[in-house]
Amino acid sequence: MEIALHGIGVSPGIAIGPAKTFGLDSLEIPQYKVTGPEAELERFTQAVDDVRQDLVRLREKTAKEAGEYNASIFDAHIMVLDDVTLHEEISQRVREEGFNVEYILNDLISQQAAIMETIEDPSFRDRMGDILDVGRRILGRLLNTELESLEHLDEPAIIVAHELSPSDTAKIDLKNARGIITDMSGPTSHTAILARAFAIPAVVGLKNAGAHIHPGDTIILDGSAGRVFIRPNEETLARYQDRQEQEEQQLEALQALQTSCATTCTLDGHEVPLMANIELPVEVTDQLKRKADGVGLYRTEYLFLNRTSLPTEEEQYQAYASVVEAMNPLPVTLRTLDLGGDKFASHIPLAEELNPQLGWRAVRFCLERPDIFKAQLRAILRASIHGNVQVMFPLISGLDELLRVKEVFNDVCADLQRRSVAFRKDIKIGCMIEVPSAVAVADHLARNCDFFSIGTNDLIQYSLAVDRVNEKIAHMYEPGHPAVLRMLQQTVAAAREAGIPCSICGEMAGAPLFTEVLVGLGMTSLSMSMVAIPQVRAELMSIRLDEAKETAAKTTQMGLVEDVRGYLQQRHEDRHALQTSIQQYSRADDAAKVRTK
Repeated sequence: MEIALHGIGVSPGIAIGPAKTFGLDSLEIPQYKVTGPEAELERFTQAVDDVRQDLVRLREKTAKEAGEYNASIFDAHIMVLDDVTLHEEISQRVREEGFNVEYILNDLISQQAAIMETIEDPSFRDRMGDILDVGRRILGRLLNTELESLEHLDEPAIIVAHELSPSDTAKIDLKNARGIITDMSGPTSHTAILARAFAIPAVVGLKNAGAHIHPGDTIILDGSAGRVFIRPNEETLARYQDRQEQEEQQLEALQALQTSCATTCTLDGHEVPLMANIELPVEVTDQLKRKADGVGLYRTEYLFLNRTSLPTEEEQYQAYASVVEAMNPLPVTLRTLDLGGDKFASHIPLAEELNPQLGWRAVRFCLERPDIFKAQLRAILRASIHGNVQVMFPLISGLDELLRVKEVFNDVCADLQRRSVAFRKDIKIGCMIEVPSAVAVADHLARNCDFFSIGTNDLIQYSLAVDRVNEKIAHMYEPGHPAVLRMLQQTVAAAREAGIPCSICGEMAGAPLFTEVLVGLGMTSLSMSMVAIPQVRAELMSIRLDEAKETAAKTTQMGLVEDVRGYLQQRHEDRHALQTSIQQYSRADDAAKVRTK
């Protein structure tokens, strides 16, 4: 019988295939009394030493293939092995209860997992995730069992797990992993980042999908809508097979279009660069360089997550420099640290807040922690010599905040110059427009920075008072709201008046439905997830600038969301109907020429 579940779509695309279940359930844990606790504890010590060697090797492998930035997540796991509390509890329970050490360890792991289910604090969950992953590795050594791995899948499959650890995701078989489903995790998890980076469809946060799925079950995964179908009926399977085939055909056409055009222009020759949003340097591949006109948003805070200590200035420099050098001469725009809100680092103590999205985050945090902020700025400036770098500051609420940030930036520049450390003196400084107050004073901000980048994800939620991850009101999170369009219009006007470019880097930029209106409003570039670039490029190449301006003028005068969406949808459908007619005529004309010959 078909079961339909709804989770969080974190990487778009449709995947259909057999389930490959993965997790601790595959280990059978014996329970028996031991005669000598000392010998049992010696077994535990030896297993810990073996796991430490495994983790060191995995760290070295990851550093070689994906860089120091990604390898550092294993430092936290190695530290767990030396956790005094863990060793003391194991020792005490083995001596008092007299059971074998793997039974005791598994019981502790189960208790931690149960606690983890009830805690929503991301920093606590990060720590618990490290403990569970390390505990699983020690169990494998104690049982002399080769732990199940995702490194080599026997066949193409959809991976189903309660939660994937960093060590699991670091070794995943990208060739045969058709899709990923997890009960836990969220859009900022390591699993989500990896899936988006390598265009693997993924749905997370399903809570109890594993309880319904058996190995080999046919699964349909819709990473765009966050839908999962278990053992689908014939009608559902046929519908999604058709959709998958259509998407594959469309992707082939878009890839052909990608290689046939040198620039990204409208029908009448107006150029609008399409940039990529990235989280990790590992995302900078040859494919990205072929698709994107640069990196419009590098979310640097992901370098601070999934670890137990701050990244050093040198680690940050290496990560930033690798991206800048790989993309050179294309531009790379680095956003400074945006921790807080929905992104927490376990090693940086942030007080619990009733409204974290409105609290101590982004530049507010950085200005209060100049030690962290200046180290990052030094790393960015040092990396600038390797290519075309821009830096932008998130969540600027007004001119006073922008001036304070620029003062810190200038201090760091002066310090580097005094110490004869090389950096580009012409590096551009940008202001992110993400809150209504920034829109209201955009004219002042524009005269004090080199470019604007509109972060629509936050701008929409703050303007409409809608938490974008709250399922109860998610339907109210509306990029097509007339108020949002008017704020975009006002921001672009201020940028144009000051003679600076204005780009957009939120999810709205990656939605083809809005391409025409964004171009018409005057956006100088659009930045989005790499997987969205081909579709937006095709959309861009089907519009004309004068018509786009008319569309923008009309929609900003509308009062209802449904009117805006209806009008944009009709425009979108009319363009594609015309494109289809032209393509059909072209094919018929080619066929006629062949017959004539």
